[in-house]
Amino acid sequence: MLAHNIVKQLKKAADEFECSGFIDSDPVRFPHRYAQRHDIETSAFISAWMAYGSRKVFLNVLEGLHRIMDDAGGPYRYVTSGCWRNINGEECLYRFYKWTDFRMLCERLAGIYSRMDSLEDLFIPDQPLEAGVLNLCREFEGVNGIPVPGSTSANKRLYMFLRWMVRKGSPVDLGIWTSVSAAQLLVPVDTHVYAVARSLGLTSRSSADLKASVEITGEMAVIWPDDPARGDFALYGSQVM
Repeated sequence: MLAHNIVKQLKKAADEFECSGFIDSDPVRFPHRYAQRHDIETSAFISAWMAYGSRKVFLNVLEGLHRIMDDAGGPYRYVTSGCWRNINGEECLYRFYKWTDFRMLCERLAGIYSRMDSLEDLFIPDQPLEAGVLNLCREFEGVNGIPVPGSTSANKRLYMFLRWMVRKGSPVDLGIWTSVSAAQLLVPVDTHVYAVARSLGLTSRSSADLKASVEITGEMAVIWPDDPARGDFALYGSQVM
């Protein structure tokens, strides 16, 4: 059982960091710019895909990509109209990503949107979240930056995207999906969240892998049984003990 002082610390951090002021310094700021559901989802997936490394740098790269997409009528129209077909170069886009990686990501998104209304359709109601994650990874198999199907990594960016799409009533998350419940979500685990969680005894795992995320989520469900991913804000805002 979590110690009372740890529970108090985590609740305080969650209250402090899950606020509208969080948005501007986070990649979630990009999907917040849009009113249409398809634009929100498309922007969110691309923004989550890009969110690694230097926050200052990848936010600048995302700003540039969103300018390009907005010039074409918005992220969804950019993807579905095939504007990405004009990308031909192998130049670096950001760190390990080339422009052709972005093109391939858009190509797969366009293929999905030609067959279904939303990425949400890959998540079947009343089925385990893992089944939908597997479906999603299969659709993007071979795309740089997307976990291979069945990956044992923490898949932080993917679970962050799901947090954005699923959690309702949040000043940060967008909550536009209905087939996945907040209770099903896993806490997105990066190196900071893992370090804090391990220092608080929330995981026994020796690395920030998927099992660590499952363990951490289980501990957060003690505090927020219907919304364990709120623990992401709590751990983000806490310091290593």
